[in-house]
Amino acid sequence: MPRVSKASKQAAEARKQVGAAARSLGDAGKKVVKTAGKTAREVAKTRDAKKAKKQAKVAGKAVKAAAATGVKLVETAVKAGQKSAKGLVKTKEFKKVKSSSKKAADATKKAAKTSSAEARKRSAAARKTAQKKSAAAKKTAQKKASQARKRAG
Repeated sequence: MPRVSKASKQAAEARKQVGAAARSLGDAGKKVVKTAGKTAREVAKTRDAKKAKKQAKVAGKAVKAAAATGVKLVETAVKAGQKSAKGLVKTKEFKKVKSSSKKAADATKKAAKTSSAEARKRSAAARKTAQKKSAAAKKTAQKKASQARKRAG
């Protein structure tokens, strides 16, 4: 099994966490749609909605009354929407989104930090190796030059 660097492990972890965050966000979106549908059905069942429906049928003469009831219906719908939105934030899907997105952000940050630290380590090691090799080459060159001078002189 090949050895995997710490940076690539953490990058993989970050990708995994981002995927998890995306999935939980999708779940939360489904929950929102479901709740919105439920709210719409509840609003349709209200007395205001039924009254508006009846008055819309008879609306030839009573346009003003229907408009007033329509406004009342909108107010009822807004109230119901606010009520269900408050409840949504407390659902397990939203809590899951919150925690998984936090994990994803942390993992990404950690991976980025490790990558730069790893790069610094590698460049320092490469620099040291290069210094050693150049020193050795210099030594060898001096030795050969001195031997050549001895032979000539």
